[in-house]
Amino acid sequence: MTTDIPAQPPVVVSPAEQQAPRHAVVVALEAAGATVEPHVPEAPALEIGAYLRYTALPIADVDLAPLRPEQSAEIFRQALMRHGIHAHITVIDEQDSARRTVIRPVSTDDAFRLADVITDHLPPVYAAAHRLRSALRAAGLEQPCVSVDGARVLRGGQWTELPARQVVLGRVCAEAAWQWLAVLDPESEAAVPADEKQVWRLPGRFLRVADFVTGVRLDVTGVPCEGCGHTRDLDFGVLEPEEADRLAEVIEAAPDARSSSTTETMKV
Repeated sequence: MTTDIPAQPPVVVSPAEQQAPRHAVVVALEAAGATVEPHVPEAPALEIGAYLRYTALPIADVDLAPLRPEQSAEIFRQALMRHGIHAHITVIDEQDSARRTVIRPVSTDDAFRLADVITDHLPPVYAAAHRLRSALRAAGLEQPCVSVDGARVLRGGQWTELPARQVVLGRVCAEAAWQWLAVLDPESEAAVPADEKQVWRLPGRFLRVADFVTGVRLDVTGVPCEGCGHTRDLDFGVLEPEEADRLAEVIEAAPDARSSSTTETMKV
């Protein structure tokens, strides 16, 4: 004798409740070097369109760049299933040779698992960039566009990806750079100089302070304004993964210094 169990109605999750899992996937994809598209209101709440870097997603165990879109989509889907993640994957080759991937986790649990799997399998250079980016955000510091090098190139009629090897820090404004210095060295002048001409001091200060406090030689250079010619931004150059890790470690360990430097700045 069998007893039929009434089917339970599907759990309907509102788009607002799905923002947290979607955001987790977006952060993970960005950590893996992907360019994520803004969410379209009429699209499913968990759907994410992105331009992926396959070399940052080793979970597929195969180079997906030269494969046909339908092949890479199916291999990626199966790789996610091996990690217990159910998701709809669509890959489209666009006219400008870019490859767009649409990922739609089946459930919020799948979305959270996807985010965890991506971040857990980041190659060292991506993991270092992600850690430094997260440390800067947590410290309340304006950050440059922390990214990695590497590129997708066409060779012999096939697309391939050049692996990333360095963390790229990019530009930061002068005011934010003074705040960086105050965190790296609380004993230094914490206040932002009122005279903009003091910007010229920043590259040398970073060379001395960062090297002394962290052991990392930041190659900071001034970026002249195209309009007026004055230096208002600085380019922080590139770092090796272990250097980015060391810089992140120092920033993570300095919350008290950051709060005290902010207080001193407000007094001026």
